[in-house]
Amino acid sequence: MNEIALIKLERAPLTAGEISEWLSVEKGPNHYRPLSLDRRGLFSFDVHSVGGFAGWSGSSSVERSLSVSIESDDFMFFVEHETYYNVATGGIQHTIAPGSGLLTSADRYSSLNIGEGSMAEGFCVPRKAVLTALADSFERATPASFEFTPLHDLTSGPAARMLKLMRFFRDDICGDQSLIASPIALASFQEMFCLLMVQNLRHTLTNFNSPVHSIAPRQIKRAIEFARTNAAQPITISDMAAAAGVSVRGLQSNFRRFLNATPMEYLRRLRLEGARHEIKAADLSSTVTDIARRWGFLHLGRFSQEYHAAFGVMPSSDLADSRRKFMTK
Repeated sequence: MNEIALIKLERAPLTAGEISEWLSVEKGPNHYRPLSLDRRGLFSFDVHSVGGFAGWSGSSSVERSLSVSIESDDFMFFVEHETYYNVATGGIQHTIAPGSGLLTSADRYSSLNIGEGSMAEGFCVPRKAVLTALADSFERATPASFEFTPLHDLTSGPAARMLKLMRFFRDDICGDQSLIASPIALASFQEMFCLLMVQNLRHTLTNFNSPVHSIAPRQIKRAIEFARTNAAQPITISDMAAAAGVSVRGLQSNFRRFLNATPMEYLRRLRLEGARHEIKAADLSSTVTDIARRWGFLHLGRFSQEYHAAFGVMPSSDLADSRRKFMTK
């Protein structure tokens, strides 16, 4: 079960002291202490988390300063949309303004100054998941001092895409009222997000060039057979590579060479086909939404567009045909 945890504070008139107390209680072993003049102002904060990943958003009508101590070395990303955020990491002050973001290790994060009228958001990513993606991509031991470049442009490029993906995590994967995340959607998101981080953002190993080895057609075939057999399960590209006995990077490069598609695109197509097979065999109690969700498709509009592009018919039409056949049995 992938249970979604939610921490939420509706916009309310609070002092920095009241905010620090609430954050320290709600976020467990983390410590927050007010540094600024303790004046009252509107504040809101919410976090959705599952599988070690977390997406958050917050706002403040007045300036706040807090010292912070977090017992974790996971990665944190900060974004400000209206004014500014000053974040201290390892004794270095970083200013975040609209259009830029800060990526740092949580244990280096020591204080923040929130600007008046702040509208901020961000996310946390488990270091273990990032290091797994790093090993899959660079095929070498990760140095103990591994870090990302702290400041990133959000107007275009990989960091902007990363922010869109985390909003998808927060709003679509964690947005279901059942508070249970789709296993397939969560596994796919986690791997895709971490691979995007290590393969596109600048970091300690950016200039390390490891050769991409060719793999045999039989290894591609093994990866394909594994994907076809297990597409209904929350498997990842890393699982496909392990089944083929190759690295993720090697599988990615050679998949495009042999099939003109990425492993992720291929797996998504298999799941689209699986969803169609289930829709065409559905009974009267089944819905397109439920079937799509089981196969890892959370946004019904996008699912319908992909479905129509692949099969030339809308999923609702296939479901209607299936129900008619069911009624005539």
